[in-house]
Amino acid sequence: MGHLFRHQEGDAAPPPAIANIPAPQASTIDYDWILISGFIIVLTQVGFAFIEAGSVRYKNSQSIVIKVILGLFLTILIWWLFGYGFSFGYDFQTNFMGGTKLGGYNWEATQFGNDYTNFVFRASGAAIAVSVLSGAAAERMTFLAWSILAIVYAGFIYAGLAHWTLAQGWLTTLGYKDFSGAGVVFFAAGVAGLVVTVLLKPRRFRFDPNTTLQFQRHSPIYIAFGSILVFAGWLFYNGGIVAQGANSKYTLRISSSQYFGCWSHWWILCLHHQIFLIRNHKFGCLVQSAATDDMKPWTAFIYGLLAAVFYSVLAKVIPKVHIDDPVEVVPVFLGNGFLGIFLSAFFDTKAGIIYGFGAKLLGMQLLGLLIIFVWVAFFVLITLLILKGFGVLRIDSETESVGIDKAHCLGEAIVFANQVDEAPLIQKTELVQLGNSQIGSGFRPGFR
Repeated sequence: MGHLFRHQEGDAAPPPAIANIPAPQASTIDYDWILISGFIIVLTQVGFAFIEAGSVRYKNSQSIVIKVILGLFLTILIWWLFGYGFSFGYDFQTNFMGGTKLGGYNWEATQFGNDYTNFVFRASGAAIAVSVLSGAAAERMTFLAWSILAIVYAGFIYAGLAHWTLAQGWLTTLGYKDFSGAGVVFFAAGVAGLVVTVLLKPRRFRFDPNTTLQFQRHSPIYIAFGSILVFAGWLFYNGGIVAQGANSKYTLRISSSQYFGCWSHWWILCLHHQIFLIRNHKFGCLVQSAATDDMKPWTAFIYGLLAAVFYSVLAKVIPKVHIDDPVEVVPVFLGNGFLGIFLSAFFDTKAGIIYGFGAKLLGMQLLGLLIIFVWVAFFVLITLLILKGFGVLRIDSETESVGIDKAHCLGEAIVFANQVDEAPLIQKTELVQLGNSQIGSGFRPGFR
């Protein structure tokens, strides 16, 4: 049996199975951290699905979940083909957009860099931007139009912005600072959402003063569940950005401080609670926390208070100008993305105004926001106008009345025993041309 123990002899070589195991290196620990962060960020899609399903009328809740899932997988596919290369490929010293590593070509995994791990993390971040955008298109956009928009946005529009900023491209070289995407992820998605919801126009009868149609969010509980999942995923996104788990220790405290500031403001002024408002204040905090890592913990509370005020104002203004934004993408993401980048010019400990560094960073932040706005708005508008020209942008009136779930998803997610169908009410309303619309959002006693 001596041959079974030859690996214990000092002059014998180890068995091939042991000899082929590479020696552990310190850098692989950080790669594992990034990879795990990317996996958990993907789970935020569950959170977005809950939030968006709970924010729309019940008859469209299944379709919006399908769009979230569809956006996730289309983003991963297009990022493998183009997005990752455009964002993190070599740009031939142009600092504009990468042109290598397309379709997984020449990806490497060494102690100096790991394209496979980075792809998982960055693609999951791109999927967050696409999910934010899906909320603005809720209850109105066709599946085909949404698929095309998701591909164009993730694979080109967002990929270009990511190269300019997150990959140290020309905007970062110019002096613009964006730690983990307050501008490039959230503000940009908010701008895209604004263009989408304006071009799609409001849902039928949404701002009709004579209608009795109810547009309440059908499930605040879904919104609460989704908010917790997105919050947890956001901790890993900020932690993954720094590429070291040891450097992400303040994320939870800063986010919680900002949320407490928001909640305090809202409770003092309004003396009541609502899950949707709590969720939006919390998201406003998370969006702002993406602006900078060079901030003192006490400034997080200030950010939270200002986020609450900014969100509250925008949330009241948007409906007054007849912009139909079911998930409030514009006030939460566009508004607080702008505010986070703007405030970083004052509170950044390495370049902020209040620390004596002058207004240079403020100028760069405002310039960066302007460039992001123009880039996103232009290409999203062009994409939507082409889709509209082909007649595939918005669902037809009949589908909107019946509900996308019934028209295209083989029925609603759950059918209640006491459910009353909207179709007869719609037909009756349109036939007699009543002044007051009797259309409901799928009226169910006890489930309104």
